[in-house]
Amino acid sequence: MPLSLILLALAATASGLLAQQPAAARTFTFDPADPRENVADDAPKPPFVSSARRVTTAPELPDAPDEWIANSLQWVNFVLEHYRPSARAEHPLRRAALIRLDDILHIPSAPEKPLVQKFYQDRIEQAVADIERTKVTEGMRIWKLYNHGFLVRTPTVSFAFDIVPGIRTVGFKVSKSLLERIARQADAIFISHLHNDHANKDVARIFLSMNKPVIAPEGLWADTPDLASKLTYPKRSTSAVHDIPLGSNIGKSLKVVAYPGHQGPRVLVNVHLVTTPEGFTVVQTGDQSGDPGPGGDFDWIAQIGRDHKVDVLMPNCWANGLGRMVRGVNPRLVITGHENEMGHNVAHREDYTQTYNRLFPIHYPAPVMTWGESFHYRRDDF
Repeated sequence: MPLSLILLALAATASGLLAQQPAAARTFTFDPADPRENVADDAPKPPFVSSARRVTTAPELPDAPDEWIANSLQWVNFVLEHYRPSARAEHPLRRAALIRLDDILHIPSAPEKPLVQKFYQDRIEQAVADIERTKVTEGMRIWKLYNHGFLVRTPTVSFAFDIVPGIRTVGFKVSKSLLERIARQADAIFISHLHNDHANKDVARIFLSMNKPVIAPEGLWADTPDLASKLTYPKRSTSAVHDIPLGSNIGKSLKVVAYPGHQGPRVLVNVHLVTTPEGFTVVQTGDQSGDPGPGGDFDWIAQIGRDHKVDVLMPNCWANGLGRMVRGVNPRLVITGHENEMGHNVAHREDYTQTYNRLFPIHYPAPVMTWGESFHYRRDDF
């Protein structure tokens, strides 16, 4: 066999053996400028963290005493009540409170803890009560609910994105009656994609029962014909603008572009661009994380800011190329979602610490918010 072929065979064998080595046996390197997006679970890591995905956040606690958890959650609520989200100079106590919340929510058993369940339920209950009593006279008020769920209100319309009750763990969800109260406060709901931390059949049925449109990616719940037949499936396109009438808000409609996004190669994600009667435009991305290469989704993401004047972008905090996405959309304000999805294991409960890290080099106004908080957006402020 020629020497060149022997060398190639040896190189291929060595490469295969290296790939089979455990992460601990491979070399860990760190670049402080790297936002560490989409890090593989088995990537090399230093010995003091449980996952390569958690290199830039403090190691999690295996557990903690109830007294410490209870006092910490009360302190978090106290701080967040007195130091509200800011797009400019965030008070350092807010960041300290959100990082303490990370500490609690990253205990592996956190979703099963009654203290954590009550914290979640109380914050969503308080947010819904706030929504019910809030009339917006200028700009937009945006409430961040659970995971990537938002409710947006302007002087004339209200609409929601990716509302779900919680997770499958018994006790970590809100009641049907609270979901009904949310639905009564919104004129429509947008569902980005099929995953159950973004889409819920019970929520969709509640909205439909109130004559409120449910806008979703094509084919969602095709296995449930009685439900699928009532959904609104806008054509996925970078240019088609759909007029969505709001049945319960007579005479009002939303202008919608359903950008053809993806999570990985197979999951369809509608990146919804929504324009209100007042001319405010918001974009919610769902779990958009498509191919970053030429011919992929970033080709059209790069044009959104050229084609539309976007007021607020609501991306998933772990999006691949988050900075590239923000620059392509070029919004006045960024509000991330998807932190601390409690149905995920600890390595994939994206924490506020990493959101701060990923937003740091982007240089766009971006208040970091947790469950139940809201932000009043006024265009003249930006």
